[in-house]
Amino acid sequence: MSNLQRSRGFTLIELMVVILIIVIVLGLVGVNLEPDRETVVRDEARRMALLLRTAQQEAILQGKILAMEITPEGYVFLMLDDNSEFRSLSRDEILRPRDLPRDIIISSVNIEGRPVTEKPRLILLPTGELPEFTIVFSFGDIHWQVQGVFSGEINVAVAPLPGSA
Repeated sequence: MSNLQRSRGFTLIELMVVILIIVIVLGLVGVNLEPDRETVVRDEARRMALLLRTAQQEAILQGKILAMEITPEGYVFLMLDDNSEFRSLSRDEILRPRDLPRDIIISSVNIEGRPVTEKPRLILLPTGELPEFTIVFSFGDIHWQVQGVFSGEINVAVAPLPGSA
């Protein structure tokens, strides 16, 4: 009878081993769920490129001039109205104003080969053409760029290191 009572439970050591295994597994899952810095920057550059392509197509379909204005916090899409003034597309579900994720900055903007510093505005014409531009996203020492050419093509790539050509 005493053997039956003794084999009915877990020892303290067995419980501690199981808890330790669970903690290790949860720790590994937690580390894998948090994206690395490179992924965050790359995804933000890709998001901007996709939104620019969408705005470009919208400009073509509507026959209107659209623009993207870059602010320190993020970027906003604008449409040229009948009074020749740019208005925010704040009510648009897709082209709404976007804030940058925490710790990501737009470190440089070049439009038509010239650096632009104060609220750069990229114009999207109804013809599909756009000025050549480069927008660099940075997170510490990680840099990704969105690049556009006159023909209307928009690409995302790792940004070259400063000073390299």
